[in-house]
Amino acid sequence: MPAPQNTFKAALKAGNPQIGCWVGLANSYAAEIAATAQFDWLLVDGEHAPNDLRSILKQVQVIEGTGSTPVARLPIGETWMIKQYLDAGVQNILVPMVESGGQARELVRAVQYPPHGVRGVGSALARASRFAAIPDYLKTADEQICLLVQVENRIGLQALEDILETDVDGVFIGPSDLAADMGHIGNADHPEVVEAVLDAITRIVAAGKAAGILTLDPEMQRKCLDLGATFVATNIDVTLFAKAIRGAAEAGLSLLPDQSASGVVQTAAASKYLQQLCKHWSHKAEVSFNPTQGSVSFPGGNRVTLTADDNSLTISATTGPRGNLAKWQEVIEAHLVRFAFREDFQINWSD
Repeated sequence: MPAPQNTFKAALKAGNPQIGCWVGLANSYAAEIAATAQFDWLLVDGEHAPNDLRSILKQVQVIEGTGSTPVARLPIGETWMIKQYLDAGVQNILVPMVESGGQARELVRAVQYPPHGVRGVGSALARASRFAAIPDYLKTADEQICLLVQVENRIGLQALEDILETDVDGVFIGPSDLAADMGHIGNADHPEVVEAVLDAITRIVAAGKAAGILTLDPEMQRKCLDLGATFVATNIDVTLFAKAIRGAAEAGLSLLPDQSASGVVQTAAASKYLQQLCKHWSHKAEVSFNPTQGSVSFPGGNRVTLTADDNSLTISATTGPRGNLAKWQEVIEAHLVRFAFREDFQINWSD
């Protein structure tokens, strides 16, 4: 009885595109929900999510048998750590920050048993062999392990040809770290970064290896697939959940009324103060004004409208249903008092 067949590895080898999703919530219940979406593969992240081997194993277990293939990203490519992941039954691993052919070759050795590699022979204790229930595991395991390495900086790109000459199964390009290394931190969409990523994918595919990427940009996803990338992650559970839960909260709170207060101050310089306040906030809020009317809207929901005539300035302050209206009134008044330091300026507020 041989080691379980790795259908994900076979699909990559055949050039069949596999669409995946990053799983970073570090929870087996959330991973099980993600598995119901029927992505081809789910990446359980051990590098940037608060996971350890035990939590990753729990997530791998609930993903297995759902139609999605679990892939685990290690925190670092240490031989002892790779051994533990493989013994736990993880057949597909992604190793971050690979920068040389030599490093890639050592990783290949780490996933193979002697005499070709250095993986420790302890399969009798391992979930991978179903605790010795697979008698031929030691002889058949190597060919079912899928080793993916992550290239994510300029050093790695410079060494890409050497990495591709090794027996890794695929190379994943990390746009975010690459963008930072290229001087465009937080901007993976920068033309220089996009050009470097697409060039790398082209080279990986030309070498007969599986090329992979995580990008939330549909246009970039399409370009990578068109170039022959075969393991493409199109979303992240953390960002999907965050966006959905924030939208749900916004929708729920929108059912409640805003809070508002009106105020008026007697001043002959009402138009002047209106325009000063609008100009002051124009760099951080949506602002429109003329000599007699002004409005300011901040992204968080705080708003103020102002009306000026020859003798008075009328102010309407508004927050969302859970905003701090009193604090917002204080902020508005403090700014106007500063502009009107030559007179006794006081707003008479009413609800």
